[in-house]
Amino acid sequence: MRTPKALAAAALASALTLSLAGCGSDDASSADSGETVTVTDSRGEEQVPLDPDSVVVFDMGVLDTLDTLGVDAVTGVAKGGAVPSYLEKYASDDYVTVGDLFEPDLEAIPRAEPDLIIVGGRSSAMHDTLEETFDGVPVLDMSVDEGDYFTSARSNVLELAKIFGRTDEAEKVIAEQTERIETVREKADGAGKGLVLLTSGGEVTAYSVGSRFGFLHEEFGVEAATGELGDEESRHGEAISFEFVRKTDPDRLYVVDRDAAIGEEGKSAEEILDNDLVRATKAWKQKQVTYVDGEAWYIVVGGLTSMGTLIDEVEQSLS
Repeated sequence: MRTPKALAAAALASALTLSLAGCGSDDASSADSGETVTVTDSRGEEQVPLDPDSVVVFDMGVLDTLDTLGVDAVTGVAKGGAVPSYLEKYASDDYVTVGDLFEPDLEAIPRAEPDLIIVGGRSSAMHDTLEETFDGVPVLDMSVDEGDYFTSARSNVLELAKIFGRTDEAEKVIAEQTERIETVREKADGAGKGLVLLTSGGEVTAYSVGSRFGFLHEEFGVEAATGELGDEESRHGEAISFEFVRKTDPDRLYVVDRDAAIGEEGKSAEEILDNDLVRATKAWKQKQVTYVDGEAWYIVVGGLTSMGTLIDEVEQSLS
């Protein structure tokens, strides 16, 4: 285990650690046998149980990957409206609600009897608290480097697969996806310039190279309609006007409806963008506006299935 930072709520940590220690199953397990495997997460190397029986997951990309690989070890999930529709079984009472993507429920986690806890992305800030509170239970941080999205996500998939003996399955899917991405890049060559927009609460933000959606340009080869949004400070998008969209005049628009992705009520992306300025762009006139799967693009970062969805949507947009 890594040396954790001091936790302010020491009394709570002590109580919860004792609670977790008393929750072990009577059945023999890989975790109980003491077999471990070394994996690399965003913080370095970590020893974790080989093929653990019980895993608590605070990241939807990780949950996607484990589900895709057929891992049947998840016992606790961060919920709070975060579970995507195609993984809705994990929102049921069969899985302990261990908090949400931003805050763990430290009293609920022991009920899941975890051998391993995994955070990432939005939940990565809770890593140190979880590591000290549940001393003896390894905590992995499988955050994806959004500046190198697919390389980082693939690495995470392979590390997770190694834990559960699913390396062959993971490598097969990754190879298929890599081949498909090459096909997409060929289609993108000469197919015009693209711009990613995200709508939320009636507002619009734009993304270009170097951003969380930079993979559209860097991985799939769609030429960026503007380079103005590519600095480090604008990684999470830059608020823009409809005049900006008209001036940029992209050949293709890729639109993420954040409100729909997180289940918020409000105007849809289609309603927000249906105005004279956007209608004057080449993308709108040529019917090359793609309303993407918000769960795959915004919620489920780096999941094995969600990456396949990204490939599907960009490929279809270029067909």
